[in-house]
Amino acid sequence: MNWSLKGGVIGIFFGFLLALILEGFLLIGGKTALTEVLGWKNPPAPLAQVLDAGRSKLIQVLGVQTQIPVSFAKENTTIKNAVETLQNLAPDDLRQVKNILCAP
Repeated sequence: MNWSLKGGVIGIFFGFLLALILEGFLLIGGKTALTEVLGWKNPPAPLAQVLDAGRSKLIQVLGVQTQIPVSFAKENTTIKNAVETLQNLAPDDLRQVKNILCAP
């Protein structure tokens, strides 16, 4: 038998390239193929840190201007945390928030 791998090598190359592109888009979105396959909404802390580090590096390389919030922004916020955040705002920002919330 005469085995030919010419077409197989090209297929493997384009498959690997497509996987890198798809993983890059998932990584920019704050996810990864591993967390999607395992169904993790909140991955373990060490894995989340690695994802955030890789995401920030990829964003720097691609030069993306608008970013999707990082994974820790998905945590549920309590009233106490919201009040603390509001108290830490600059006076101008606090006025804008009050106008938005208190407007009829």
